[in-house]
Amino acid sequence: MCALFGVATVWAHVEWLETEYDYGTFREAAGPQKGSVRFVNRGPEATFISAVRPSCGCTAAAYTESMIQPGDTATVSFIYNPYGRPGRFDKTVKVFVGEEREMKIVKIRGTVIGEPETLKSTYPYTSGPLRLEKLTVPVGDITKGSSRHLFLNVYNQSEDTISPSWKNDNRAVEVELTPRRLAPGDIGTLGFYLRTPLAEEMGPVEYPVEIIADTADPHSERKTLSVTADILPNPHETALMKAGDSGHIYLPKDFVDLGEVGKDERRKFRFEIINDGKSSLEIVRVYCLDDAVQLKGGSGKIKPGKSKAIEGELSASRLKEGPFRLNVEVICNDPVNPVKTIRVVGICGK
Repeated sequence: MCALFGVATVWAHVEWLETEYDYGTFREAAGPQKGSVRFVNRGPEATFISAVRPSCGCTAAAYTESMIQPGDTATVSFIYNPYGRPGRFDKTVKVFVGEEREMKIVKIRGTVIGEPETLKSTYPYTSGPLRLEKLTVPVGDITKGSSRHLFLNVYNQSEDTISPSWKNDNRAVEVELTPRRLAPGDIGTLGFYLRTPLAEEMGPVEYPVEIIADTADPHSERKTLSVTADILPNPHETALMKAGDSGHIYLPKDFVDLGEVGKDERRKFRFEIINDGKSSLEIVRVYCLDDAVQLKGGSGKIKPGKSKAIEGELSASRLKEGPFRLNVEVICNDPVNPVKTIRVVGICGK
């Protein structure tokens, strides 16, 4: 369907009747899908479309090639090829009009429900309408007292919106799904946050998490995932006892989950640094090597028992589509933990 706008002159001589096209939701097997937008020449002289540039090779475009007389309507048509491209898409078509090549960006969007043959290579495991990319989430070696965030993508292969949920009996593992509801063809990300201070055992561990495909369906299929890790002894425990009189850095949460972020969005975030030592804690530097993250409120001293807030902003336009994890490093004078890492995580949209 087309997103219609009222009578509004975008340029002095051209009035666009539509500037967006929504394909809605359709199956990959339906093949290439056609769409179009139009504009009217409101100027006193004839004009023409000088070029049309789709944003990627998945979209082909055609347009009125003859001169467009005053009062006449021109059409820009495009075809989206869904083969091998399950999930939501959000593309653009740039249209250049007249000798001056004035540009208009036309937005096209939709959702492709992938076919099993396409999906099985990326999401080989099924649980009713839900497909999963793997059944094991390996953390690897991790020191007792630290935490880690990992991700797993899932896909709704049905034609109905579903609300997956989970059953997790171990408090050392937190689970979150972004977004919580998956429309037909939607890709979601399961985040697993392992907090070893709450782990009861050392050495190799395995935490089962039961995934329920759709909470609204009492007969929904279930699939069990495993979060695995090898929890190692903390070599700094003795040093920590010796450093009891110094400043000590504590992060209430060492990750910031921004959820789903639009491709052109700028998202603000913040995290807190606490000094729970007996002397002042000096923050030497707070930085991120990825230029998608800008930070404020870095260096300075924190008195015992006090805290300091660090403000940040993510520019999603600098990221690739899909899940992201960016590290923010904090350097301080804590003799045991001179460097702390905060992970900024989420999903960059299209």
